[in-house]
Amino acid sequence: MKLPKTLIRIGVVLLILLAAILLIRAVFSYAEGRKLARTFAELKKQGVPITAADLAAPCPDEDNAARLWKVAENLLTTGGKQDKELFSRAWMDFSAGKPVSPADKVALKDLIVRNEKAFEFLTAMGDKPCFLYRDPNSSLLEERFSPLALKWIHAAKLLILAAALSAEEGDVQIAVDRIRSGLRFAPLVAQEGSLIANLIAVADTRMLALYLGDILRGRKVGDDALLQLMGELDPGPWPGRLAGAIRGERTAFIEAGGYALRGGFKGIESLFGEPSIFRTVGAWLLRPVLKMDVRKALPIYQELETQARHPYFESRDFLRAQAQGLEKRPWYAFLSKALIANFGAAFMKEAMLEATIVASRTGLACRLYKSRTGQYPENLEALVPGILKEVPIDPFTGKPFVYRREGEGFIVYSLGSNEKDDGGRSTYMITQMVMEKDDDCTWREDR
Repeated sequence: MKLPKTLIRIGVVLLILLAAILLIRAVFSYAEGRKLARTFAELKKQGVPITAADLAAPCPDEDNAARLWKVAENLLTTGGKQDKELFSRAWMDFSAGKPVSPADKVALKDLIVRNEKAFEFLTAMGDKPCFLYRDPNSSLLEERFSPLALKWIHAAKLLILAAALSAEEGDVQIAVDRIRSGLRFAPLVAQEGSLIANLIAVADTRMLALYLGDILRGRKVGDDALLQLMGELDPGPWPGRLAGAIRGERTAFIEAGGYALRGGFKGIESLFGEPSIFRTVGAWLLRPVLKMDVRKALPIYQELETQARHPYFESRDFLRAQAQGLEKRPWYAFLSKALIANFGAAFMKEAMLEATIVASRTGLACRLYKSRTGQYPENLEALVPGILKEVPIDPFTGKPFVYRREGEGFIVYSLGSNEKDDGGRSTYMITQMVMEKDDDCTWREDR
């Protein structure tokens, strides 16, 4: 039986339409592939890392602080359930400005003694020039959540508690040495080259700088120790560390793009289900738009890396516009929608760290000024150029830090993320953004 001419015509039209779609798809894929290849070639020409192996700077074993960390990581302990509860309770009391109970103090001293060997390795880490915990030849995307995160933060908290107890018992120099070793090891993890590693380094360093004032307040500290601490509290390298983290995120995005082009991205799985002919065909059809998504998203990282090296008050408007732009990405950008985060929070945490570091450094400079002259300065200009190179600038406002004498002491502070003068009051929320709360970054001396 012959098919009706109408059906034959419909079949021919459908075949022609399918052929046209496949031809358009092939041309589109070829053109986007060429554009993406040129983009990668240009990035390589500029020295921009596009693989995990490119990202990892040379770090021979003898220079790698991660080798020492792996030993310290195994030695660090809070023992059993009772020790863990003790540590948590002592930290909560200390961070809230409450005295640790006598019983807990005795048990805490024992816990610190059991961790002294780990502290020795942490101190030795600060003398090493590089840190690379992950395998430099493996996928950054798969290892971006470093397994050392919790232990790294735990180590900083334990060092802070140990320093606080030493200072309370009159061993101020030991307290200073512990904080200095913390300030040297805490930033190292940022060399891992991912955003999460940078955030761990930021959180640890800010904790150490934040509680330094509580540990030293009212206690005599020698000029040499003050200068040593000021040297460790250097905000200079942090913009470069944030820029490095953004480079790492770009590398992870490129690797995810390659994985998606091979049909392995979860967005494709959610669209087409479990592995099947439909998913394979769907991934093949979407490959051209994935290439376009990757290509068009890459400049976002370059812009962010550039802004990372600018003061926060100069980058704030860009970050807001960038966040709005991410929300308005086109339909085909499901890869970049899933993987490119709003970096505003990371920039904010970096600014909070800078404000805390600079406030602490300025507070120490004022103490050094008093040691030399017999009184605290009347204004911050008095510290320049003898102690500081320039008047400290608030990263949130672009204006000098607030400073005033109060009785026999002084207070110096940044206005913080809400850009309001809260009189030096602070709500320290290190693990989240602080907006409509008192969050001045403050150093205070009572006498």
